[in-house]
Amino acid sequence: QIIRSVLAGDDTLGVLPTGAGKSLCYQLPALLLPRPTLVISPLIALMKDQLDGLPPSVYPQATLLNSSLDRDEAARRIAAIQAGEIKLIYAAPERLRQQGFLRLLDSVGLSLVVVDEAHCVSAWGHDFRPDYLFIRKALERFQPVEPSEHDPYPSSGQSERPVLLALTATATPEMQAEIGAQLGRDLQQIIAPAFRPNLHFESIPCANIDDKMKRLAELCRETPGPAIVYANSRDRCEKLADFLRRQRLPAGHYHAGMERDERQAAQEAFMLDRTRIIVATVAFGMGVDKPNVRLVVHFTLPESLDSYTQEAGRAGRDGKPSRCVLLYAASDKASLSRWNRQGDVKIETVRRVYKALQAELGKGEGIVAPETLEVAASDGGEPDPAIGTKMRVALSLLERAELVRRTSDAGRDMRIAMLRAPVGARAELERLLETRRLHADARLAEVVAFAEGSDCRHVALSLHFGQELDACGTACDNCLGIKRDRIAAKPVPPTADIVPDFGLAILATVRSLPYPLGRTGLAKVLTGAADSSVQKERCEGFGALAGMTLRLVRAHTDTLVGRDLLAITEDSEYSLLRLTPAGLEALQAKQPILPNSFTASPVRTARSVNESRAYDAVAPVTEDEDDRFERLRAWRRIEAQRAQLPPYVIFHDSTLRSIAHLNPGTLGELNFVPGLGPAKLASYGAAVIELLHPMSADAE
Repeated sequence: QIIRSVLAGDDTLGVLPTGAGKSLCYQLPALLLPRPTLVISPLIALMKDQLDGLPPSVYPQATLLNSSLDRDEAARRIAAIQAGEIKLIYAAPERLRQQGFLRLLDSVGLSLVVVDEAHCVSAWGHDFRPDYLFIRKALERFQPVEPSEHDPYPSSGQSERPVLLALTATATPEMQAEIGAQLGRDLQQIIAPAFRPNLHFESIPCANIDDKMKRLAELCRETPGPAIVYANSRDRCEKLADFLRRQRLPAGHYHAGMERDERQAAQEAFMLDRTRIIVATVAFGMGVDKPNVRLVVHFTLPESLDSYTQEAGRAGRDGKPSRCVLLYAASDKASLSRWNRQGDVKIETVRRVYKALQAELGKGEGIVAPETLEVAASDGGEPDPAIGTKMRVALSLLERAELVRRTSDAGRDMRIAMLRAPVGARAELERLLETRRLHADARLAEVVAFAEGSDCRHVALSLHFGQELDACGTACDNCLGIKRDRIAAKPVPPTADIVPDFGLAILATVRSLPYPLGRTGLAKVLTGAADSSVQKERCEGFGALAGMTLRLVRAHTDTLVGRDLLAITEDSEYSLLRLTPAGLEALQAKQPILPNSFTASPVRTARSVNESRAYDAVAPVTEDEDDRFERLRAWRRIEAQRAQLPPYVIFHDSTLRSIAHLNPGTLGELNFVPGLGPAKLASYGAAVIELLHPMSADAE
């Protein structure tokens, strides 16, 4: 239906599920139409995968032009286009800003322009690409080519503008309308059903990350065949892959921070079934055509239902039964909210980019290197792998507020004109940023509602895309009635009769370890974590403090270090804990060190109440708590610089987390925080209280 529409000359929007044949919708017309087809694609890897997947008879008639080509190779490909040898041209949207490329397309003419992953044009979508907004200007430029006797391409005898085909797997009704508006064309919409009956959707509630890891290992063991596990950070991908390998499951990892050769090797190993499981960020999967993926697990919440549908849809492309599993903990909403805030563009970022443009261009027009604006967009903190995207989003917001105008590029550099600031420009920027935040919050709410929902999951996804569907009956956990059987039990803190003294339990475990560990490694042993490097059979203390959070165990460990019962050695690559002579003496004497105040008595001291809050392994970190933690970290950094000490000598992160969580208002309450000895309290206590409660300190 889409192919017929394109060949009839109708501008078309095609919305097809992952694996339903979007590529065929333009590859076949490209061979039948007289002039070349231009395919605008968002990623170099996606272009290459699509090119490599062409049939042998079609491959010689296709090419791609991108920044990965050297000058000679690019010149050869341009010559092939000019000679009439090419029917399919793949390019990124950024290339449409280059005058040389546009002149090339003008000279040969186009029959069809394809915007792949068209949802990237939505400024409020989950995968916004600012350069997609320039496609409209390029489309307006393309004029009909009059046939001539020297024309290398066969003529249809007609003189018409190129047909537009926009394709995506994820577009809500609102986004479908926005795609047409942003591209400047009235699009005939052809929407395929989102329902894929071979996919079985599940959402498994978990108590915490450790419970998630145990569930993940179970899923990978019980589901034969290739599996993709999605996580939201590079570090987590590597740690999960290492955890699965230690569970004797063949796993590799993939993320954008790896070298290109490493990424290619990881992808090939998975595609060739040398590695059964790939743990990846969303950088993996777009354009990867592996039909027999039997399991897709989201270890962390996806950014939106649109991205979840696209990522989960990479399972079962061969039509055979496959599982799509979402692992969900109560704290995930707060975690994803923090993750979104970290990745969002703030007004300060936009201002820095604008000031950098003013410094480079004054009130005029000129060329600016993207690296200059990336430095401006950075806040000077940790390296940000998404800084290029943030910079381009900030630049697009400045364009929408009519403060700048970006025109054609000069190679990689950008040509930008400074405009006279219109009345209300600042208010318009703040409105645009607030709109972005509201859309992000709405996407998060939809994902959480899907994870926690009790209705048919196929119905929920179909409704999201504006389609009606009867309950699947057999293809999701809710319809089969299995969700309620998987609700994880909340961890129970160790009671006083089982662990009468936390300090003695920690010291005994350190003594029984087969080899030294650091603070986190020891905490994982004590809590019985799934990814502990030392398991039960090798250490008597394994799981002794099961039910406690890692954060609280580390805090208690810091208290023992502060009392010289444990020591941290810095004589190796890692900071390792060892038992001191005083610690060994205390362990042998079995005198109280850190008594367990978590009793069944209804009468609690302030300390036991506060500690019981810290035990809650599934309680989400609130925004206020996170703000307090960041303020404490900033204060610690200043104190460390002033004293010329490493920050951890002032306070460990775990101690700051405990302070932020408990939010003590007096020195007496601060004294209950694990990891705080009398010396630290005397040195820093008043400053911490004043930082947390400046009004209270002033009143006193």
